[in-house]
Amino acid sequence: MARGFEFTPYLKTSPANIKTVSDLRVFGKAHQVSKQRLPFVKQGYELLACNQAEEELLNPKTDWKYYINEYNFRNEWNLNSKKETIGFFGCSFTFGEGIHNDDMFVSIVSEALDMNPINVGVGGAGLERTARTFASAANVIKFDYAVLTLPAWTRQMHVTKEGKLINIIPYYPHNDFEKLNEIYSSFDEDFFVNQAISYVNWIGDIATANNIKLILCSWDHPLNELCKFIFPKDTIKPFPNIDDKCARDKMHPGPKSQAAHAEQIIKAFHDRAWV
Repeated sequence: MARGFEFTPYLKTSPANIKTVSDLRVFGKAHQVSKQRLPFVKQGYELLACNQAEEELLNPKTDWKYYINEYNFRNEWNLNSKKETIGFFGCSFTFGEGIHNDDMFVSIVSEALDMNPINVGVGGAGLERTARTFASAANVIKFDYAVLTLPAWTRQMHVTKEGKLINIIPYYPHNDFEKLNEIYSSFDEDFFVNQAISYVNWIGDIATANNIKLILCSWDHPLNELCKFIFPKDTIKPFPNIDDKCARDKMHPGPKSQAAHAEQIIKAFHDRAWV
């Protein structure tokens, strides 16, 4: 390899190298509680520790739990369903941080439309990670529809030399990545806008190339406006954050926001006469 540089860890996250559904594991949530610490966890799954508030609630008597499937994403995926398949991509809002499965917009929408849901949301993900995940998943899963609830454009994806994906949020403390965070925090807004334009266009190209009917939005209003400017027919209103910090972790929007978002997604489907 030129100059002794090892590219392999970085190439693991390249959509061109995603050949099987199992390869998607690299994009999934990385921080998991080991089965040794949680012997009550259902076999085949690991229970997710999202943050300190969540971890304090992880015990056998917890009313409900997260399950991470074999591909490192939330809930089971039925890859053999005869129903039309709808993929949900984005950050913690899509993952359903602090939200019971039945209250997630992913569950409400897929049940109302009688579709097979594939939740590919990753807490803390930025635009690049979401776009890469969408491109990679579209290589190995046949999606009929995709809903992308995008994060703010300042979030950055970083690949370590071990091939681990790190989500860098400017101005937010990141242990061991202080210098990188300082660099991103110094950039003007124009830098992030230009990045966002590229990633949003890439998302549109992925949908077109794979014949996926697309719905775009964001919980970040400026990015939602950008999506609407680029793809006016495919962009709905921003994620309606009407009960902020009401999720179980006291950090994310609660069930009312999830239900309202589900309602506007369902309306968008019917408005487009897709169902």
